[in-house]
Amino acid sequence: MALHIPFFMAPQDERDVLRRLSPLQLELWPEVTDPQHRPQSCGAETELVEPAYYLAAGDVIAYPLKRGQNRGRWKIDEVKSPVVYFFRSQVDEEGQLRSGYFWAETETAGDQSRTGGKPSRFLRAVRDLQDAVKSRFRRSSPVKGTIYFVGPAAARLAQSGKPLREAGRKGELVRVYR
Repeated sequence: MALHIPFFMAPQDERDVLRRLSPLQLELWPEVTDPQHRPQSCGAETELVEPAYYLAAGDVIAYPLKRGQNRGRWKIDEVKSPVVYFFRSQVDEEGQLRSGYFWAETETAGDQSRTGGKPSRFLRAVRDLQDAVKSRFRRSSPVKGTIYFVGPAAARLAQSGKPLREAGRKGELVRVYR
């Protein structure tokens, strides 16, 4: 079963979530990495530059990319590795904040007696992430059956006139409940 948390987060909200996760000592991996890359520990002072990251709670399994512009770099296997995929909310060229999401595979595929399942440290990180988002963030009005979690700073941006829009080419506007 997979965890999927759609959200809108301003940079202040990202720092707050990473600060709340810092006691877990998660490693921050870029989406595509070099084989010699050493991950940094995530916390409130962590500088986020890339559009997507992995929050790892243990050893990661990666495979080399053989085609495309990232040839020779490594991609983390998000199903086998104890990682949470973090696609950030970003401002588009029109000044609208686009949605992001957390995604994690919380169960391993195959025979549970042989693989042992995901580590308890990872499951605790997923549970703490859910608690950090659901306790502090506000909910949006449903858009095509999806309810977004809106961070406090992103909600202030929406109130000041910056629209929140779903990610994608034809993303709809999202309203925040009061």
